[in-house]
Amino acid sequence: MRIRIATRGSKLALWQTHHVRDVLTNHGHEVELVMVKTVGDIQTDRPLHQLGAQGLFTKALDDAMLDGLADISVHSAKDIPTKLPDGIGLLAVLEREDPRDVLLAIRPEVDLDNFTEQFSVGTSSIRRQALLSHYAGHFQPKDIRGNLDTRVAKLEAGEYDALLLAYAGVKRMGYTHLVRRKLNVSTFTPAVGQGAIAITGKLDFGGWGTVRGAFNHEATESAVLGERAFLRLMEGGCHAAVFALGTVIGTNLSLHGGVASPDGKVILRNDVEGPARDAEVLGESLASIIIKSGGHQILHG
Repeated sequence: MRIRIATRGSKLALWQTHHVRDVLTNHGHEVELVMVKTVGDIQTDRPLHQLGAQGLFTKALDDAMLDGLADISVHSAKDIPTKLPDGIGLLAVLEREDPRDVLLAIRPEVDLDNFTEQFSVGTSSIRRQALLSHYAGHFQPKDIRGNLDTRVAKLEAGEYDALLLAYAGVKRMGYTHLVRRKLNVSTFTPAVGQGAIAITGKLDFGGWGTVRGAFNHEATESAVLGERAFLRLMEGGCHAAVFALGTVIGTNLSLHGGVASPDGKVILRNDVEGPARDAEVLGESLASIIIKSGGHQILHG
């Protein structure tokens, strides 16, 4: 079977796409990569939450599929909007890498336990900025954009004392030697979908079952579906400090999630648990709990 994959051109995006390509090639399929530039790739001079919409890293890839130029797309799951365009579906979710945030630094004294200094930390995430303000006020968030290589170069040049990033990307790009600490998910709870690679596809793509069978990891899919349902009901995206993490043990899904005010002064958290097959219902239930306990005011205040 010939399969065309739409992909961004960043090193991390290509790492993910090449992983999918290699598996498909080993299964005897002919694979063609279709390179696409997204709004998020082009506009790197402003924080993501100022660019005004979800799908900054996915819409152009969706368009390539809808225009008949590609059959599937490979994404970081956290980049995929909770509402997909008509004709596009979530085809598969690969087994998740460690979902934690990590602190990267060059100097050994740059550490969350060192309260004797103030440190600048590069991050473009409202979630990370809010959680830093709440749990580690001696780390001052400072906006940063660009791919991982660009951010690490700025760290090495001394423009920032530290970076706060997802461990999955750091590992895939070979920068684990710079990791000072992996942050606890009970405090620095990850973004929805963080650490997972997801494949979207045209609903009329003839190889849907073939690709899904080769890649989908059921436990990760259930966790991510629950997280995405939570985010969808919370109406969150790049504009809100929403976080969630699902964990599947046996046939049960435990889902933890919440929301923080942008200044980090107020954080609401809660948990739900139930059958993994009811992942989306659990996500919506958790969102209702958070919204009713004050989340609406944080999201819209």
